[in-house]
Amino acid sequence: MVDENPQMGRAHAVKSKMPTCETCGADNVSTRRIQLHGALVEACSKCQDNLGITKDAETAVENVQKAAEVARRRTSGGWGGLGTAGKDIMSRSENELVSDFAKQIKTAREAKGWDQRTLALRMKEKVNIIQRTESGHTPSDKVVTKFEKTLGIRLKGSENAPPTDTHIASRNARGLNLGDLLDMAKNEDD
Repeated sequence: MVDENPQMGRAHAVKSKMPTCETCGADNVSTRRIQLHGALVEACSKCQDNLGITKDAETAVENVQKAAEVARRRTSGGWGGLGTAGKDIMSRSENELVSDFAKQIKTAREAKGWDQRTLALRMKEKVNIIQRTESGHTPSDKVVTKFEKTLGIRLKGSENAPPTDTHIASRNARGLNLGDLLDMAKNEDD
């Protein structure tokens, strides 16, 4: 920051206020960003020494900051990945395992006249995988795919999914925000 001093006739630099240590509260001290219990905080050199902050810890903080920046760049286009498989537990996928998978597997196996050992041999899996799955334990996606191919059944998909409405929105469509809801409430009161 530059301040014009009319008496001196020249510009001189004004010292900017130095930051405050977020761990001990000391004002006007030189600080550095460190990681403390998972949070990034500004800490003075005295606090860094007391906490045993080393060069390795600094590298870890830099890695966390880089990872956060990469994540920010990946998700900067909207809702940050919500609704994609594996991120939003509320999103229902068409690749979801049906609830009666164990019954379907056992019925299809018996319809082919196979015992559990025969099915295991045809799938190139262990017999205990077949036994566990037929008793209701959820198999891995890889094993589910093998069951589907070997038995000719479909185990993934929503069984009672509500009908989906087709909605074509404009390119600039957006969801409701808090301001929209407040405007709607205000209009209802009028």
